[in-house]
Amino acid sequence: MRVHGPDGRRWWVGRRWLPWRPRARKIDREFHDFATVGADEPISFLIGLGLTVALLLVPIVLVGVILVAEWLILLLLLPLATLVRIAFGMPWTVVARSRAPYARYAGRAHGWGESRALIDSVAEEIARDGAPRTMERLSAAR
Repeated sequence: MRVHGPDGRRWWVGRRWLPWRPRARKIDREFHDFATVGADEPISFLIGLGLTVALLLVPIVLVGVILVAEWLILLLLLPLATLVRIAFGMPWTVVARSRAPYARYAGRAHGWGESRALIDSVAEEIARDGAPRTMERLSAAR
């Protein structure tokens, strides 16, 4: 559910479906130009160019494969996690977050109906007060 606070700040309020949060991956964006090393000869230029291409493509492909594999595992575990929550009565984590300025709050509710009621009450709090007062603020670091 998307909500706007009185200050115009946009919030998202909803359930966290998995017991954990997928983490963002940090990629080193520093570029090393290996093609210019020994570029005084055609053969060393080709070797340097081949090294540059290999050193750029291998990490990109590797990160891509890891990212796709992680999301496939998450998609496979989502139905299982949902069934476990419903069957064993595990509490739902309700999250309220905004991007600018970044803020994240969380609360727990037992059962689907109780979590729906918590989402609705938090959305009303945000629209009225600008922040969810009944939820616990999580750390500011992403």
